[in-house]
Amino acid sequence: MRHVQVMVPSGKRKAVVEVLDDEGIDYALTEETSGREYVALVSFPLPTSAVEPVLERLREAGIERDAYTVVMDAETVVSTRYDRLEEQYAEETDDEDRIAREEIYAEALSLVPEYSTFVIMTVVSAVVATAGVLLDSPAVVVGSMVIAPLVGPAMAASVGTVV
Repeated sequence: MRHVQVMVPSGKRKAVVEVLDDEGIDYALTEETSGREYVALVSFPLPTSAVEPVLERLREAGIERDAYTVVMDAETVVSTRYDRLEEQYAEETDDEDRIAREEIYAEALSLVPEYSTFVIMTVVSAVVATAGVLLDSPAVVVGSMVIAPLVGPAMAASVGTVV
């Protein structure tokens, strides 16, 4: 289950509330007082499989992709409306483990190491591999492959291709 928080831009409050009411989602709407282009913060729980369709409906209502949206894991929700929503999306989707594109993108970013870490680990791996070749030791060469941080970027590239 996920907890979603969305900053509502000026002029979009009514459309966002209509989408959430149409979906039967329990939500909390808090006034935004920072004086920026947002007028409210709306928070609501969703089943994992409902995140992508609901975010898509919010985009259709005017919440842009670059708007401030937070999706995080939630432990427990006590609500009869949430139970109905969970049943509804369980019937609509065959795959309960499906997650939103935004969550996949965030996971892919977490796989890529910082640039400085990547360079240092690659150099250390190259030095160890060179020592393994010079010592004629296949075990050391294989060990250098373990040190190399090349799996994360490869996995992130494949996730990026899928998204």
